[in-house]
Amino acid sequence: MKTNIAFSLLFGGLFLSPFAATHALGQTTDSTITEQPYVNSSQGGGEKILLAGEAFTIWQNNQVKGAPSTSSFGADPLGLMLMPLVKLNDRLFLDVQIEVDANPAPGGGAGVNLNEAIIYYKVASGLNVFAGNFQPRWGLYEGILDDFTNRYCSDPIGMGLGAQTQSGVGIQGGLQVGYSKLGYQLYVANGPQLTVDSTGAQNGVLNYGNYTDNNKNKAIGGSLFLLPFSDSRLELGVSGQYTPKTGDAGTTFENISSSSLAADINYYQIFNPLMIRLQGQYEYTKTDNFNLYTDASNTTLLTPQFTNQMSGWYGGITFRLSGSQNTFLSNLELGGRLSQLTMPKEALWGGNPINQATVCLTYWFTWKTPLNIAYDVYTQSGAPNQNVITIRGMWFF
Repeated sequence: MKTNIAFSLLFGGLFLSPFAATHALGQTTDSTITEQPYVNSSQGGGEKILLAGEAFTIWQNNQVKGAPSTSSFGADPLGLMLMPLVKLNDRLFLDVQIEVDANPAPGGGAGVNLNEAIIYYKVASGLNVFAGNFQPRWGLYEGILDDFTNRYCSDPIGMGLGAQTQSGVGIQGGLQVGYSKLGYQLYVANGPQLTVDSTGAQNGVLNYGNYTDNNKNKAIGGSLFLLPFSDSRLELGVSGQYTPKTGDAGTTFENISSSSLAADINYYQIFNPLMIRLQGQYEYTKTDNFNLYTDASNTTLLTPQFTNQMSGWYGGITFRLSGSQNTFLSNLELGGRLSQLTMPKEALWGGNPINQATVCLTYWFTWKTPLNIAYDVYTQSGAPNQNVITIRGMWFF
């Protein structure tokens, strides 16, 4: 789960400084919107709880060229995410994200999954320590654009290559620098774990989300993001993570390293009554190459070595008549986006680059209740085209 807006607003109201709230609102709302969720007062030291969350339903029609189309609501007709935010005292806070399976399959696993559990401690203004299972602020898409603020409905195919949810400790905060605002996050975490697969099907893939580490080494990562203008209309960010060891301890693959980088931009401008928003991100991940032999004395290759690197990008633009006197028109937003994913061509799980083109029309009943209709086209050399129509309703509370 990506960093949610309620979390940013809570921290802005409780202790981070006006920077956090301004940053969050500057990225997700329009100038005509004044509604904000309830934020507990920072006065007093008693325990306080803010139960935020989101409910959503998604219907899709999938058409692969040359095959019959399929339509469904996915695994569940209704999805639910609960995000209780607990103020334990004036300096200590707990953020938990719980996914509730509204319709678990008969005989399947539990219908409740823990996505994140993070505890924060305020050291000083602009400096906070955190620990737990967390999603790093990784670029724009994984770092700020939570589900209900994703203006294109579907996920850009070129994202999700870098740092994902992992366990560790770190610091984060925000500073006012004249008219500008500077945010940061630095952390040490278990990092990803390398898949060594003799069949080659998943060989070289990195796995995140493990609560325990597979070696004694740690990943080091962080991000910097700058909002140079006082109205927060422009954000520039960079993120990175380096893991010296990704393989299992004691194996010949222990010292396989991996590094990831991301750069992003988020900009909006109002030409009354029209608001235009530009967004984009680039990601890159490189993992050391390695050979997989039958055993220590036999150098017959089980799977061939390949250049294990991936890159992805997306760029999008949206148009909204936010200043229109017509309520219906002012709540409509039209978006277009292009995205690309480049994988290791020689890997069994890789192949030729995949391109995605997206058009989305959104109606904002309120700033936290969007209805999206999106059309995606996926193309890849040597594979049939795929067209997907998505209708999504969402309510953030």
